[in-house]
Formats: sequence, C-alpha cells, structure tokens
Amino acid sequence: MNQILDIQWQPRSDLMIEIGYVGNLGRHEVVPIPFNQAGIATPTHPIHGQNYTYGYTVLGPPGCNPSIAGTCGYNAAAGCDPTANPSVTSGCAPIGLPDGTQMLQTYENGNVDLRVPYVGLSSQAESYTAAGISAYHGLQTHVEKRLSHGLQVGFSYTFSHATDEQSALGLFYNGNNPLKLRSAYGLSDFDRKHVINFTYLYEFPKFFERSSWRGRITNGWAIQGLAIIQSGQPYSVIDFSGAVGSIFYGTSDGITNPIVPLTSSCSPAKAQLGANGATPGLPALDANCFTLPLLNPGDLNGAIPPGDTYETTFTSGQRNIFRQTWQKRTDLSLVKSTQITERVMARFSFEVFNLTNTASFDIPINNVSQNLFFNDFPIYGTQLYSSPTLSGLGVVNKTIGSPRQIQMSLHLNF
Repeated sequence: MNQILDIQWQPRSDLMIEIGYVGNLGRHEVVPIPFNQAGIATPTHPIHGQNYTYGYTVLGPPGCNPSIAGTCGYNAAAGCDPTANPSVTSGCAPIGLPDGTQMLQTYENGNVDLRVPYVGLSSQAESYTAAGISAYHGLQTHVEKRLSHGLQVGFSYTFSHATDEQSALGLFYNGNNPLKLRSAYGLSDFDRKHVINFTYLYEFPKFFERSSWRGRITNGWAIQGLAIIQSGQPYSVIDFSGAVGSIFYGTSDGITNPIVPLTSSCSPAKAQLGANGATPGLPALDANCFTLPLLNPGDLNGAIPPGDTYETTFTSGQRNIFRQTWQKRTDLSLVKSTQITERVMARFSFEVFNLTNTASFDIPINNVSQNLFFNDFPIYGTQLYSSPTLSGLGVVNKTIGSPRQIQMSLHLNF
C-alpha cells in the first residue's frame, strides 16, 4: 500500500524545487517460520507426557539430586572423573527430575523432539508464511538547476525510516522468536536514515566554430559527476552456537539467527565504542556488553527443572539497534564530444569511480559463540556458557563497493 504526496515549484525557468512524502505499508509478507517449534511443557501443562522443558541434557553423578549435590560428595570442578568424585562409578548420568524420571536426550537435544506439535517431524521444519509486516516513511527533497549557460546542478536529501520483522526472504529467520514476529520488529537491514545526493554537469564554453579544426579540438568538453553520502547499515549481534533460545532448539538451531541481548548496564550507545571496526585493535562493539537471556530453575511456571541453570529463551526487541558509520563516494567524468560530420560524432570519456578512493565499510562481524563447543551435555555445577568471544566481534573484514577505478571509452555515433 503506497502513499505519495509531492509538491513541485518552479520559481524560474531553470530552477525546480520539489518536496514530497513517500510511504509504504507492507502486509502478508512471506517469512520463513518454523511450524513445529518445541513448546513449553510444565507440570500443570505437559506436552506429550513431558512435564519439563530443557534443550540440554544436564549430567550429574548417578542417583544424585542436583538440588542437594553437595551431599553426594560431588566435586563439580572434577566433572565425571571417578577418582575425584567417589559417587561417580561409571561416568555421568542425566540428572533426575522431580516427577521421578531422568532428563532425556532426543535427536535434536534435550526433550525438544517430544515437545513439538507434530512428533516425528523436525523442530526445524519451516513454512514460508505470509505473516510479516513492514513500513517505510520518507521525506524526499530535491533542488535542481536545469541546464542553462552550460551548468546543471542537482541536490537531493532523503530522511527515511524502514522497518520490518525480516529483511528479504532468505533461508533463515533473522530475529527473535519466530513464533512471535512482532518481538523482532525493528529497522530493516537496508534502512538508510539519511541519504544526500549531489549531481553536476558543466559544459565548457565553445570558443571557435564547430566546423573548424580549432573548434573540433577545443569545443565539446564537459565535466560531470555524482557524490553520495548516506547512513551506514543497521545490524544486530547474533548467536550461531545454540546459546540463545536453547529451550526451543538446544544447539541444533539451524533456521534462526537469534539476537544476543545487551546486559542491563549497557545501552546501545555504550556498547558502541565509536570506531567503525576497520582499524586493528579498535573494534566497533564492546563484547562485555552482551549477555544471554538465561532462565532459572522454576521459571516459565515451573517449566525449567530444578538444578538446570543452562537454559535460555529468546530475547525481545534489540534487532538492528546498531549502525555502521557513514558511507561516502564520488564519481567524476571528463567528456569530449567531437562533431566530425553532420551525421558522425565521436565521444570520448575519461571516468573515475570512487575518485577519492574512500572505503565504505560493511557491518562488522556480528555473530558470537557463547556455547563455544556446541556442548549438548553440560555437567551439573560447571560452566557451559562463556562471555562473547573476542574472535572478530565488532571487527570489519569487508567493504561495500569498489576502490578507485579509472576507465576510458570512445564511442562513434552515426
């Protein structure tokens, strides 16, 4: 659904001023949604016989209740080593649950495969569903001095705002919980808040008759160019290691790129260090500002079993809350047109793209590994999650566009 309101004013024959609003509302846009995502089982609302919700199978000494692990002579730091843990006789076993059963390990981790709506189908089965929404609102301005006395100049400025829950179709959902699409409503991946565009053309004066040899050499020269300054792209920090949303997928999450939230003490402005990430040793983001949406035993109305401190859920919001630095580029052409005969004209152009050789940087590396080794079997009392790894977070390794390029061409028109 498109809305346009545009006003143009021509105060004189060679000058035009334009200001307008452009709006777009998108509904029923296609989004890849998992239709068999595991639900949340609780003792009061079991799912297929499951009374608890866990994406990891937590291991502990056989017969040892995790809530009173200290009474079992269990040394968490020593793990499953029988020499260090006298109560361990043959390695670790899944911890016991209050309903008298033990934690299970299904094909897709924990009891995930037994909490899905359709048992026997993967929890990662997707359906491309027409459920997304989007919006665009833009203020567009343009001032143009039309060609007169050999000079033409144009200036455009756009102030805009593009939002959605999923940018482009893709294979993966790049937000929060895909069953709660609105939880990831935010800036589009391609949003450009400010775009400034400047164009120019200048035709040098003609000093001699066109048909003379002097006119063919000195006449027909022109210079033209384009300069663009625009906001950088927005981006989020995401997790690939199954650390976020583990109650739904464990480490088998291959269909969403879940967002890693900020700590309560960090704002988006504080997490950004003021660098673009392209300078070694100066990352764009502070890795210490990111955390996990951890769940505690007893959370979600008793869904998380006692002693299980390893489960996480999806966060809400925080999609594309960061933005890369400004991008700048200018192109220039020197053109010579020569009228050979009345019907034949030659045109030579010398073109320089990215005249100043200014690099425009892509978004920095924005994926972290907080369950670094994709461990499906944490040992009760030991650490599973690490802080966001520093191996590249906030570091730029790609550019957008090309470096300076120069080309020449000759055209013969007849």
